[in-house]
Amino acid sequence: MTKLKKSRALIAILQASVSLCLLGALFSGPGFRGNLTSVLLSADPRWLLAGFLLAGIVQLLCLLRWRIFLKMAGIEIRFAESASIFFAGLFCNLFLPGGAGGDVVKIGLLASRGKDLGRSAISVLMDRLCGSVSMILVGAGLMSWQFLWLAKSPLVAGLVQVIAVYLLVLTGLIVLSVILSSRRIVGRLPARWPGRKRLVELSGVYSQCAVQWPRTLFAICVSMTMLALYFLTYFCSGRAYGLEIPPDKFLALMPTVDIISGLPVSLGGLGVREGVFAFLLGNLAAVPGPLAVSVSLGGYLMSALWGVPGAFFWLVRREDSP
Repeated sequence: MTKLKKSRALIAILQASVSLCLLGALFSGPGFRGNLTSVLLSADPRWLLAGFLLAGIVQLLCLLRWRIFLKMAGIEIRFAESASIFFAGLFCNLFLPGGAGGDVVKIGLLASRGKDLGRSAISVLMDRLCGSVSMILVGAGLMSWQFLWLAKSPLVAGLVQVIAVYLLVLTGLIVLSVILSSRRIVGRLPARWPGRKRLVELSGVYSQCAVQWPRTLFAICVSMTMLALYFLTYFCSGRAYGLEIPPDKFLALMPTVDIISGLPVSLGGLGVREGVFAFLLGNLAAVPGPLAVSVSLGGYLMSALWGVPGAFFWLVRREDSP
C-alpha cells in the first residue's frame, strides 16, 4: 500500500471514529434512551416519499449543472455515460468529506474513458466553484431574511455570525482568486511561486466562465434552484416527524447546517449534522433532541439513497478501466 493510500485510509478511519463518537454521545443522552427509536418509527411515509422524490430531482439538477460545465470544458459525452460517472461519484461522497472524493472519482472515470485529464478537472472545478457561489447567494439570502428569528437565541446568533463571516471570507477569496488568476498576473509569477499551478488552473476556469457567460449564468440559476430544493428535502423530513416550523424559518437554518456538516472532520457529515440540528432546533424552537436528530437522519437518508446505485456504476467502471 502506497503512502497516499495509507493516508487516505487513516483519514477515513479518523472520520468514521468522529462520526461514531458524536452519534454515540447523542444517542447515549438521557433524553434519547428509548425515545429515538419511537420517534424514528413515527414518521409519516407520505412526507418521506415526497422528500425522497425531491432529493432525486436535486440529483438530476446537479447532473445537469455538471453537464453544462463538461460542455464548457469541451468534453462531449453521452448523457447515460455522464450519469453513470456522476452517480459513481455520488456514491463515493457517502464515505468522503465535502464532495472532494467524489470529484476525484469523476475525474478519474472520465480519464479512464479517454477524456482529457486537464479538461475533466476544469469541468469539476467549475462545478465546485458554481456550488460555492450558489451557497453564498442562497445562504446569505436565507439567513438575512430570517435574521431576527435566528438572533432570538444568543447562542444561535453567535454561530450564525460565524457562518456569515465564513461566507464573506469565501466571497473575498473567490474575488481575490479571480484577480490573481488573470492571465496578466499569472504569466508574471515565477515558476516556483507557491500555488502557481492552482492559479493557472483557475485561470482556465475563469476564462471559460467569462467567455461562455450565458451558460455560466444558467448553471448558477440551476445550482441555486438545486440548493433550495435540497434544503426542502430536510423540511419534508421535519414534516414527516411532525415538526411544525414554517418553511421560511426552517430553510434559514439550513445554510448553517450544511456548511458545518461539510467540514472534513466526519464521515459524510454524520454526527456533526445531527449535533447542529439538535443545537439549532433546541435553542430556537425547544425541539427535543430525539426529534431533531430524526429530522436530520431522515433528510440525510433521502439524499444518500440516491447514491446507492452509484456503487454498481463505480465497480463496473473500475472493471472496465484499461
